[in-house]
Amino acid sequence: MTTKTARRATALLLAMGLTACRGQGPTDSTSAPLNVPGNAPLAEGPPPPPEGAFLGQMSPSQTGQLNSLGVEVVVPGQVPPSFAIVEMRVDSGDPGPGYLVVYQNQSSQCFAVEFAAEGIGDPPATESRIPIQPPLFGDQGYGLNYGPFAEADLRAEFPQSNLFTDWMVGPSGAYRLIGATYIGDLFETLQGCEDVSPEEAVALAESFTVLTDEPMGDPLESSP
Repeated sequence: MTTKTARRATALLLAMGLTACRGQGPTDSTSAPLNVPGNAPLAEGPPPPPEGAFLGQMSPSQTGQLNSLGVEVVVPGQVPPSFAIVEMRVDSGDPGPGYLVVYQNQSSQCFAVEFAAEGIGDPPATESRIPIQPPLFGDQGYGLNYGPFAEADLRAEFPQSNLFTDWMVGPSGAYRLIGATYIGDLFETLQGCEDVSPEEAVALAESFTVLTDEPMGDPLESSP
């Protein structure tokens, strides 16, 4: 990551309510080679979920990593089959445990679910907003924020379109869905990815589910 990109990423993290030290503690990262920008699309479609996968297309090892944080892990319960996990960060350092799981499809659309135990704040307003009603978090007036930032100075500094939900608060901390701009600031190989539609983002956020220790089973078992 270039110095300019690093400065921009830090500024954006602060603007969106995260503390500056998020991500500087011990971090584990896992990656899957799914159509990162610059690679040709895979001919046979995205890989199926790993055998014995858990909710959110999590492999058993990824599930173990997340559960090792000792927090209530939340993932999308209904991930479209065209998406697969391409990055995962697990942070157990200051200012508290956190994780980030990034999904991408072969059309280079991406989204991520993020958790922070502390250090969150109110993100800047965007030009557009849709109410969301995630059953897991109740009717708290949460919404999906998308489009350029509403405030003129912030929009001039960060003109890209945004996509992120409000932080949704649970017993262990706060969770949100984030889109391509934020993901591209964190991962150089994903700087070319694009947002899912606002409607798809709402559906993903409203499917947020606590990750359990019960695998989904082999999705091919029911195939003839």
